[in-house]
Amino acid sequence: MKEYPFNSFGYRLIPSRFPSVEVYRGLVANDRFEALYESEARTNPRLLSKEQLLASFGGEGSPRLQNWNHAPFRYINPEGSRFFPSTLPALELAGDPQTALARAVRRREIFLGRTNEPPIGIDMRMLKTPVAGTFADLTGLPIGISDDDCREEGERVPSGLAGVAFLAPERPRGLCLSVTDNACLGTSMQTAHYRFEWDGRRISRIYAFTEKGEEWDPSILSGEDQVIAA
Repeated sequence: MKEYPFNSFGYRLIPSRFPSVEVYRGLVANDRFEALYESEARTNPRLLSKEQLLASFGGEGSPRLQNWNHAPFRYINPEGSRFFPSTLPALELAGDPQTALARAVRRREIFLGRTNEPPIGIDMRMLKTPVAGTFADLTGLPIGISDDDCREEGERVPSGLAGVAFLAPERPRGLCLSVTDNACLGTSMQTAHYRFEWDGRRISRIYAFTEKGEEWDPSILSGEDQVIAA
């Protein structure tokens, strides 16, 4: 299997809140926070795993311990990822912001369609993560390859690689990475914030919280043209 060396940035979007709110705020009295956080630390899989890694690394400095890099490998997606089952957690990143947006729009549409969500605005934020590693090169696979065939390809990936490089079904010219080893990740950074406007059937508009205050029809994201700067 061909290898794909990568040393650049990966992009993804996660749901956002303005401002961020502590999970227990407004639910219990202030003097109960410490006891609740202590209880969570005993049962939360991400926090338990982080404690184990802290013991190994001897400190908080590793990017592997950053919540944005660590949580995707502890909170398991029961459906798995494009190439790997849920038993092998993977973080999927896009090689540029436009591809990341195209993928995020489609994933939100699938989720909101499943739950019959009425019209709503969804705030999202872009994360930019340094990535340096060698991946299995699956960029030559047909864009329309089936889920079963993708999983078969994933099973053939040699051990010791950081994951898989592939082209995005949502934007065929867009490079993506499926990262299975978070040791290849640097410290993630927040970049732009967006609002996805769900009209009850599809995400019909994207608003970018930038100085220009840009708006886009999501249909422009999947094309060859680069309409969103990295």
